[in-house]
This record gives sequence, C-alpha cells and structure tokens, in this order.
Amino acid sequence: MNIDAVNKFLLRNAVVKEFGKNVSTVSACVQLSAKLEEQGIYLNPQTLRRFFGIISYSGGYSEYTLDALARFSGYRNYFDFSNRIAENNLSDIFEEASNANDLESYWRLCENLCRKLKESPELLPTVHCKLMKYPLARVFFMENHPIRDLICTVYAQYFSEYLKFSPANQAKIFAYGFLFMGAFLSENEELIDLYFQKINQINLTEDVNLLSAGRKYGVAMMYAAHTKNDSLFAETFSEMLKARENYRSASENSVCSFEYSVLEHLIFTDRFDEMKFLIENNTTQKFNVKEFVPQDRKENHDTVWDIMCGYAFSKMGDAEQAASYLSKVNLDRLSIGWERYYTIIYHMAKLNIAADQEKDELISEIKKLVYKTHFTYYLPLLK
Repeated sequence: MNIDAVNKFLLRNAVVKEFGKNVSTVSACVQLSAKLEEQGIYLNPQTLRRFFGIISYSGGYSEYTLDALARFSGYRNYFDFSNRIAENNLSDIFEEASNANDLESYWRLCENLCRKLKESPELLPTVHCKLMKYPLARVFFMENHPIRDLICTVYAQYFSEYLKFSPANQAKIFAYGFLFMGAFLSENEELIDLYFQKINQINLTEDVNLLSAGRKYGVAMMYAAHTKNDSLFAETFSEMLKARENYRSASENSVCSFEYSVLEHLIFTDRFDEMKFLIENNTTQKFNVKEFVPQDRKENHDTVWDIMCGYAFSKMGDAEQAASYLSKVNLDRLSIGWERYYTIIYHMAKLNIAADQEKDELISEIKKLVYKTHFTYYLPLLK
C-alpha cells in the first residue's frame, strides 16, 4: 500500500509523539516494537526501521502496518488517520520545517498538501488559520503553491488570513491579485472594484518581485478594459512599459518573466496589439539563480505561456499562430492546482479556431470545468 509524503511525514510525527521519543536509531525501533507489543500490536523492528527511514526503502507498506501505527497514535485505523490528519496535524509540517534546510522536501510536501485540499475542499475552512501563522507555510503553501483552481471557493479565505501575517507590499499585491481574479471569474462586480482599488493604492517598493509587479499592472489593465476606461488602460500600459525595463534583469533570472505576469491578465481583454507586444517581446530566462525551483515548475510555466499565447492569437483571429502554440501544450505538465484554470483557457483557445463539428465537445468540456471551478465568466462566451 502506497502512502504519500505528507501522510508519511505526519504519521511518523504522530507515532513519535505517542512514543515520547525520536525514532532515529536501531535501538529506538526495538524499544518501539516492544511498546507496540504491550498493546497487542506486532511490528518487528525491521519494519519500523524502514518506515522511519533508518534504512533505505522506497516501497509501500502493508495495510496492517499502517493501521497498527495509526491505532498506536490514537486513531481507529489508517483510513481514519488519513481523513482527520489535515484538520488536526498539518501545522506539524511547518513547526518541524522551521529548522530544516531541505527545500525540495517541503516543496513536495506542499504539492501533496495542495493535492489533498483540492481533492477534499471541505477541509479548507478548518486548516487555513493553523497554516498561515507559520512563515514557511506562507512561503511554500501560498506564494509557491497558490491553488488557482479554487480561487472562487472558500479557498479565498486563505489569502485574507495570509494578509494578517504578511503586510508588505509584495504580499498585498500577491493576495489581492488572486482575490481580484476570483472576483472576476465569478462575476462579482462589487469585489472586482474593491480589489482593484486595493491594488491600485499599493506602491512598487523594493520588496515587490517581478510577478507581483506584473500583476499590479495586469489587474489595472483588466479593470480598465472591463469598465471600458480607455484612458486608464492607456496610462497603465505606458507606465508598465517603463517599469518593464526595471524588471528585465529579474526576468532573465526567473522561470517566468514580467511579460508573462502581465499577459496572464491581458488575455482576459480584447487588447490585441498590447497582447502581441508582450508575446513578441517576452524576456526569456538566461540564468538560474533560485535556490530551488524544480524542473516540473519550469515545465508548468512554459506550458502556461504556450496556452496564453494560443488563447491570445485565437482571440485575434490568427488560427495558424494559435494552433502552433497549442500544438506544443501537454496538459499533464500543469502543476497541482493549476490544471482546471488553464485547461479551460486551453479549450477556449481551441474553441475559437475549431471546426463546427468539434465545437460541441469543447463546449461540453468547458462547462464541466466551469461547474467544478465556479468560473462563470466563461459561460456567456460560450454563446
């Protein structure tokens, strides 16, 4: 039986807590085995050494082993542990992580956590307060792993809680930017106006990275196009062009560019010339100075870029260019929590250039995704 990294990490912690000491040596495994036997649970020290990573092991574990360790930790069985763990013990990840240097492990832990929350969104209201008080959780879980697929759900509470602990301009643009997109995609006019005003009041101080800087301009241009405010759009685009030069070096050192961040928003407008400018003048990565960014995140951003360009050209009526970008897309490369958000855009791009006999199937797929995400913005476009 396979066990994901989050549950394994937390089940180990639960056993250690009940046992009262770390299980990091052969003798500790012998002692734990004896302790388990006192309770009528029979697991040999060799099994425990594998589970706690004292000896190298990459396989799965028997249902008996997982149920036994869960019962020892106070749960009915492993199934009960797995269902209740997100609500009760997720903060353990970040308490332990505060003293850890293994960035890759915690990146993967957060990916698995995002997967768990996406599959069980009912857990969202019960865990966000616990998570946001940990600085590492705010970095790994929110800033590195925002779940775009859930931005029109109770997941939005995460961003409000995040802002209680992260008052810097960088954090405000990040959070209000996602809240703006949730309001836009769910067609909530009052919140669209509110979050635009919030972002519009924030200055681009030195702590603001290229993605949030691009988001600030992107949101303003989306809002201007949405409200048909041509002067605001022209003014913002002009300011964006000047700011773009300040972020060129950062773009060359990042897996995605300033132009990428702006284009994320402009694809929801009909400003074709401006979209084309961003695509044709995109700053590509030349150096990798990040301490840790996995290869699959780079593949995700490259896939998103191709989807956005394909959608932009499909809206311009350039079917050949749109098809060229879309032909490079592998949806399996989208990151956890990004799949539905960008799959809808991918299908919308294909719908714009599809033959009549293909449109019904595409519309059906888009409607299914809208039902799951609550991105009602797309429904009028299907008519």
